[in-house]
Amino acid sequence: MIGNIDKKDKEWKIVMVQEKKKCPFCGNQAVLITCSGCNVEVCEACHHYELVGSGCGTVIPLFYCPKCAFDELINPNACLKDKEW
Repeated sequence: MIGNIDKKDKEWKIVMVQEKKKCPFCGNQAVLITCSGCNVEVCEACHHYELVGSGCGTVIPLFYCPKCAFDELINPNACLKDKEW
């Protein structure tokens, strides 16, 4: 029992299967991460992780899909990336 919810093992397995989706970039079944640029879901193998500075000492972690990672209008670090990555 979790909180006020009582779930049987069978029900929890169904929930876990529904959380895995197909990545639109590589086609693998995985738990997906939402792109910070376009809100498309992308798998852990395809995403690009960026740290973006904001203000005085603030660092914001962002996750981008392969398309947004190299778009300078979306990702402020795109100009620093190697295009063949």
